[in-house]
Formats: sequence, structure tokens, C-alpha cells
Amino acid sequence: KIGFLKSLMRARYAVEPLGHYGLAKKKYTHFTSPIRRYADLVVHRALFDKNSAPTSVLKEIAEHISVTERTSADAERDSKDVKLFAFLKAQLKADAPIKYPALVTDVRNFGFFVDVPGLAMSGLVPLSLMEDDFYVFDEARRNLVGRRTRRQIRLGDKATVQVAKVDSFKKQVDFRLATEERNPNAPRPSARPFVPRSRSFKPEPKRSQPSHWKNSRPKDSHSKKSPPQDAHHGVAKKP
Repeated sequence: KIGFLKSLMRARYAVEPLGHYGLAKKKYTHFTSPIRRYADLVVHRALFDKNSAPTSVLKEIAEHISVTERTSADAERDSKDVKLFAFLKAQLKADAPIKYPALVTDVRNFGFFVDVPGLAMSGLVPLSLMEDDFYVFDEARRNLVGRRTRRQIRLGDKATVQVAKVDSFKKQVDFRLATEERNPNAPRPSARPFVPRSRSFKPEPKRSQPSHWKNSRPKDSHSKKSPPQDAHHGVAKKP
């Protein structure tokens, strides 16, 4: 949306019916109270005055009003930039810079651009200020990929940024990704933490002896016990 609005031409005053692109009107004009702007006064005179100015005069007035409105808009923007850059330079000197939510609007091989609604401005996050990883630009997918963390930065991603550099002469502001607040004495987590595997040992169930194994010893063909023999004579004793 922001890129589309920036690509549109600035509005200007003209005698011819140029229409309105957003409203899809072939003939369009607008006016409010005549004490607010000179353009409104000219429209009131053309509507209600019997002796209106000729077309050549109205054409000169339209061109003059278009130029003066652009000049006043540029002066208003420059005055806001002066105060804004002074405010941002004060943040660089502060111990705790302010964090701003941002939206990635463009990705390049040297960094990515973000739009910061809280400051009503855009800026660059250069790759040289990204210390968490080394990022590689993927030209086909138009994104940045970290070599170690495999983090991806794509168009439309949300991020939290802080002011890193202010150039009031070039009217440029560089941002950096906001660092997470953590204990400096805490150990730094590794990329792939070691997680020991838990092994559970279950006792093996007792194996039951098959039924056909029981009483597998061959039985004696005689049902009665044989009489004991004498150890000395080797003959059987009589009962």
C-alpha cells in the first residue's frame, strides 16, 4: 500500500476535467469554505459569480496554486524532519534506546528497508549491523537467510528495531534489530542444545514352558517298581 501510494502522481489544479483516479470519476472537483483556501474561493466564484474569470486567467491561477501547495508541503515536511532528527540523535546518546515495531518493505543484498509507523518514516537495516548471524541474499526468493540459525527475513515480516545512525544532511536513518534483554552472565545457548535420550528398561516376561515339554522323560513300561538289589550279592531280595 505504501509503495502504491508513493507511485501515484501528486494532485494538481487544472481547468480541464482531469477526473479522479481513486473515485473513478471523469469529472471531479472539491471545495470547502472559501475562507480556508484560495482554491475554494476560486471555485465559489466560478459557481456563483455571473462574471467569472476567463479560462486563460483560471489556468494561470491553477498552476500558481499547484506550485505554492507543493512548496508549502515540502516546507512542512522539512520542518518535521529537523525536529525528528534532533529527537533521534538524542536517543543515540541515551543508555536505553527506544524500541519500535517495524514492517519489512524491501529486501536487498546489502540489507532490508523497514517502515516504522511510530516515527512515520522509513529506514535501512544494513547487514553490517546484524551481529546474530551472517545473512546471505537469495535473489530468486528475494529474502535473507542466516547461515547458522537459518532465519529468514522476507517482505512483509514484522520486526522490532532501534535507531543506529542518523544523517541529518542526507536525511537518512539507519536502524538495527532490537537486542533481547538477557542476563550477561548467563551462559549463551548453543545452536543445537544437547538433550539426553531417556531409555526405559522393562523386565522381560518369564517364558512359560511349552506343554509338550512337560513330562517329556520316557516312562517305564512297568507300573510297579523293581525290587532293590543286594549290593553284595547282586541278587534281588525277596519280600
